[in-house]
Amino acid sequence: MVPDRSPWPRRRNHPSRRVGPGAPLLAAGAPGGRRMSEATSTVAPSPRAASASEPGPPTSASLELLLETGPVPLGFVTQGESTYLVARERSARWPVQVLREGQARLRVAGALSVGRVRLLTDAPEKERVLRLFLAKYGAERYGRWYDRPARVLEVRSGDGSQPSPSDHYYGWLAAEFDNVAEEYDHHITGNRMNRLLRDRSMARLRERFASSPVLLEIGCGSGMETLQMLEEGHEMVCVDISERMLETVRAKARRAGVSERLRTRQLTASSLATLLGELGPGAVDGGYSTYGALNCEEDLRSIPPNLHALIRPGGGFVAGVYNRWCLFEIAGYGLTGQWSRASGRTQRPIPVGSSRFCVDVFAHSTGDFERLFAPWFSVERIEGVPVVLPPSDLVAYSEKFSRHFDTLARWDARLGRFGPFRHLGDHFLMTLVRTQ
Repeated sequence: MVPDRSPWPRRRNHPSRRVGPGAPLLAAGAPGGRRMSEATSTVAPSPRAASASEPGPPTSASLELLLETGPVPLGFVTQGESTYLVARERSARWPVQVLREGQARLRVAGALSVGRVRLLTDAPEKERVLRLFLAKYGAERYGRWYDRPARVLEVRSGDGSQPSPSDHYYGWLAAEFDNVAEEYDHHITGNRMNRLLRDRSMARLRERFASSPVLLEIGCGSGMETLQMLEEGHEMVCVDISERMLETVRAKARRAGVSERLRTRQLTASSLATLLGELGPGAVDGGYSTYGALNCEEDLRSIPPNLHALIRPGGGFVAGVYNRWCLFEIAGYGLTGQWSRASGRTQRPIPVGSSRFCVDVFAHSTGDFERLFAPWFSVERIEGVPVVLPPSDLVAYSEKFSRHFDTLARWDARLGRFGPFRHLGDHFLMTLVRTQ
């Protein structure tokens, strides 16, 4: 799901590796390692007949996506006023750049155009677009370049208008998580380090909220923690930016027979004032937000006072936060002289490709987070998660010690609660208590 951020020297790609549009490649035998990019070859139009619902493929004129860093040649199809682009790899930088900006500048056969960008998340709509790519590029190239893509984008020509920066950012973020809702569980359960993160947070939630019947979850995702808390008897109020994530949670709760204890609301983490207006002060006994929603907010200042109002006196809040200082990365990248990567989490936002789903992420230190919440909450406990084990995107290193992983995980859990190690995990779990 994320590119290799290994601190150790990389192995060269095998020259026979199949790559194509959506991820620039090093051309085999190109002088000086000249970089090729996505659809540099011209493909003849398919003879497939046009129809009212799916017109024939367009001409094979070249397309360049114009970015500040330079033009990116891409494969494309057009239909009416829409131009469609496909990114095979989630770690590709160009889709994130245009989605962040909300518009794209295209040059097709020398003609310039500007259009509004939209990430397609509806499965039938994506299938329809991919059939156009199949018709244009043929089965062999389609299989190499476009099969099972990470993102399908629409650029609507003639619409260069821009919404407000806040509305655009949250709209993009919602679309990104709508786009991965179906595979989100697999992403967590298929990665040993992601499972460790969830195991550690669940242990903390069970311990802290054993006598807290009503809980608020901010950024519930697909409900991996939600369902466990529901099944253990808690009443849950869950908010998430993605409606498809919430649909997944509701479906799971119905299947488990616990849906009567679940309430959901599509909101951002910074929109808790809306929830406070609906539920009223002191509506929940505690709350938590782990490994996501709080790191997608550039400005967290509105969250502590609204949480203080929502949580009853003495109630707790557990925050699982992407840490600004990660011991494993500092040591690994530092030892190999990659100083910019060793301090990469200090950038705001963190460079594309460093987050699990390649969206904007804002890391926080434990000190900054404590100061942010200080007027309304006091710190009860801090632990680094994990500390000496690698982050989830470097899981290959933990697999090398798979026979001893459980032992290492126990040591890591103990170490993460003491001294400076509490502040140096890939993430930190901070338990806060509401002041009177």
